[in-house]
Amino acid sequence: MENQVYIIDLKFGIWENQIWFEAEPGKTKSDWETALSGLDAIADKCQSSGDYFNKATLYLEDCGFKRIQR
Repeated sequence: MENQVYIIDLKFGIWENQIWFEAEPGKTKSDWETALSGLDAIADKCQSSGDYFNKATLYLEDCGFKRIQR
């Protein structure tokens, strides 16, 4: 079974970037949605878009979603 691909448009202020992630087949859409629900709390602690990008990416990787380049 192939890894699943997940796409998000990360936004912080006027900055926006589409980021792709993949996860092992055991991860579900519900796991992804649960992980996404934590991004607002991360944004609240960030001062810049670069800081948010780094922290959000690390957070999603900690949740089991690995960033990929497309």
